Amino acid sequence: METSKNSLVIMKFGGSCLKNRNSFIQITNIIKKYIKSTRLLIVVSAIQGMTNKLIEFYEKSCSEKYNCDLLVEEIYNTHIQLVDDILDKNQDEYDETVEFLQTNIEELKQLGRLIKLIRPSADIYDLVVSYGEKLSNFLLSKYLTSKGYKSNYIFSDKIIRTDDNFGRALPLLEETEVLIKQKLYPILNSDKNNIVCVSGYYGSTKDNKISTLGRGGSDLSAAILAYGLRDVFMCKIIYWKDVKGFLNADPRVAKKTSLIRNISYKEAKELAFFGTKVLHPLCLDVNEKSKIPSEVRFFNEPESEDFTTITEEIVQDEDIIKAITSIEKLSMVTLESDTMVPLSGTASKLFSLLGDNNINIVFISQSSSENNITFGIEYEDSMKVSILLRNSDFFGEKWFKIKIDHEISLVAVIGAGILHKPGIAGKVFTSLGENQINIKAIAQGSSELNFTAIIDRENCKKAINVLYDAFIGK
Repeated sequence: METSKNSLVIMKFGGSCLKNRNSFIQITNIIKKYIKSTRLLIVVSAIQGMTNKLIEFYEKSCSEKYNCDLLVEEIYNTHIQLVDDILDKNQDEYDETVEFLQTNIEELKQLGRLIKLIRPSADIYDLVVSYGEKLSNFLLSKYLTSKGYKSNYIFSDKIIRTDDNFGRALPLLEETEVLIKQKLYPILNSDKNNIVCVSGYYGSTKDNKISTLGRGGSDLSAAILAYGLRDVFMCKIIYWKDVKGFLNADPRVAKKTSLIRNISYKEAKELAFFGTKVLHPLCLDVNEKSKIPSEVRFFNEPESEDFTTITEEIVQDEDIIKAITSIEKLSMVTLESDTMVPLSGTASKLFSLLGDNNINIVFISQSSSENNITFGIEYEDSMKVSILLRNSDFFGEKWFKIKIDHEISLVAVIGAGILHKPGIAGKVFTSLGENQINIKAIAQGSSELNFTAIIDRENCKKAINVLYDAFIGK
């Protein structure tokens, strides 16, 4: 029975929430609000700036010309200064934390020397950068214990299983769920603990090598843990951020914006894919699978009623369009040939060529005559794609005209209203056309929750504001 489950709130705190004494005090203020009515599982990132420092340490360790001991000392000094600021030197937790820090710093030094002796490798890279979350997790747990909370900790490589795509590993959810129930659930369910801290951002492969989850990895860690615990707790996730939640347009571009208070996972994934960086699409996808509600809240104003709630349910309300968003810097590739009609498997060969070379396709548009394919790619990949296509036996100049436009942007209207409201596309065409903004291509995702227009980059900001006024702005 759903009502028989204990309540569990999974909170994720990013590096900006762990930067100084005041940040840790704010975390305890937040915990006080929730701890009386629920158990807490806290997922932590590395302290602010630490992952970049560890990446620098790894990169310089790969070269003979750098002495990396000074970098390790910087990493140590940053942490010990925080330890001195938040822990009382007369408490056991202080000595335990200093000892843990010194042990791990020594491990880092040894790793640096090892890297100089062997060839650089993706698995060693992941091991090095995981130390940021490992240290912050132990530190936060000991800090909470020093404040009188029944806090414990576990490191995520013990409970999150991934594939071996180091640097951008994907979780193996079924295997992870088994580990979570074996190793994390007993700690959470024990009367000795009402808070458990878990390191975000990394897991481990089947052969127990540390693997990191890529951009937004700590947010994804929270989603993975919720997935593994959904059957044994009534779960909710709160992502504490330096923003109030999802906005219906980018404030750096749009003249007017407002907070989206309620959004479905499907709509939020569209927003994330089209440039909103509040949560990563994969994190939202895992949350959707587990059907667990989540919130995005402003860390500096934890009592505020202004936040975004994300649920499985698509709410039908007067807001046909939830948001206007954009990807400002893209390149558009057009393949054109009369031979495309009789040649079978053209699209398949194209997507295989791009996929085999790790090229991400942002949008696809094909004419009804089937003599051209237009697709969007990340701007940084345009030269690579040009070389791949022109050197291809199938796509070389002999058969296809290849055109790459480097000066385009994508603008998208997003919302469940597109599913049931006719005339959205027409309104986009009319609104942009009346403002002398030419549409170069259009695309619509299979979810039918977005309608996308491709325009010249010089018109991107103007287009966002025109569409905002047409669909949202009052």
